[in-house]
Amino acid sequence: MLQKTLSNHLTKKMKWKIPLFDLDYNKQEISAVTSVLKRRWLTMGEKVEEFESKFARFVKAKYAVALSSGTAALHLALKSLDVKAGDEVLVPSITFVASVNAVLYCGAKPVFVDSTSLNDFNISVTELEKKISSKTRGIIVVHYGGFLADMDKITRLARKYDLFVIEDSAHSIGTKSGSKMAGALGEIGCFSFFSNKNLATGEGGMAVTDNEKLAKRIRLMRSHGMTTPTWERFKAVAFDYDIVDLGYNYRMTEIGAALGLEQLKKLISNNRKRKALSKIYIDNLSGVEQILIPFKNHPGDSSHHLFAILLNKKIDREYFMQKLRQKGVQTSIHYLPVHKFSYHRKNYPQKPGSLPISEEIGKREVSLPLHPRMSTEDVLYICQQIKKLIGYL
Repeated sequence: MLQKTLSNHLTKKMKWKIPLFDLDYNKQEISAVTSVLKRRWLTMGEKVEEFESKFARFVKAKYAVALSSGTAALHLALKSLDVKAGDEVLVPSITFVASVNAVLYCGAKPVFVDSTSLNDFNISVTELEKKISSKTRGIIVVHYGGFLADMDKITRLARKYDLFVIEDSAHSIGTKSGSKMAGALGEIGCFSFFSNKNLATGEGGMAVTDNEKLAKRIRLMRSHGMTTPTWERFKAVAFDYDIVDLGYNYRMTEIGAALGLEQLKKLISNNRKRKALSKIYIDNLSGVEQILIPFKNHPGDSSHHLFAILLNKKIDREYFMQKLRQKGVQTSIHYLPVHKFSYHRKNYPQKPGSLPISEEIGKREVSLPLHPRMSTEDVLYICQQIKKLIGYL
């Protein structure tokens, strides 16, 4: 009842009949947060340690380090690999800007790589190889919408040129690749727990790896390069500390970890719900000529973080989104190409037409609502409104 009341209040406030995303929170999350408050220890303690341990087991990685955001995870992943000024890192342009900015934080240069196709927004392996230079240190792979990039080819390419691979797995938590899972396919996997993610804690992130040295470096840098965290001193395990590296304040809170533990319990079942809802979308929109559904025939697993469509070039996207808004349906764009943003265009200009697929995606993509609190009727309503809007019915 409480969950329904909160959701109704938020929906009414935002005037959305069907929001783009919604939190699957109930009394378990409320109880978990209350328990932390009662213990009166809020910053990186036993809940963070428990969350790290259970998350590492879930993604089948040896080490997991909880952080303040997915951006922090990407930044420290690159720092742990000693990325620095003069280095180049290959990145997709169709991604959230954090994937690119983390490279800039290290003083390195992001080299933008085009998407595979209008059916697969993930980074193109063919274009990757073309962009490798003597300055290239590694690759950041973003598994768009929860659909895995071609990691077999990417890892072979990385071995061929002695490059590291960082997985930006913000969308792909719970996605399987054979016996492995997204985030555990490269040197380091980075996850985001932002409010719209499949596992949501508001803010928060995680870096996972099988490399003990990298895990230790990330763990050290997340808290000012301090040898002994406050929690260890509180437990009287140690009484003093040293600063042995340039660090940051990228710690996760106990509240975030408590929420993460509860969300982790729901993740598999909620990903299944997302998959079922995606199938309803596909069944109802596949025959609409004015719409292309990317990843429709993707052969692998997915966390189904997003449901993206590509509009026909003749359809005015802003008009389309405004009309759905009038029907109470919230939509978004994932993503505008990073290389087209003012800052990145000024500082890292691209040759005109050098990333044609990314630019086409950026002009035509629309993300429809997808979250585990949606019903079959919600999806059918959205599909009906879309068909009416583009004159299909």
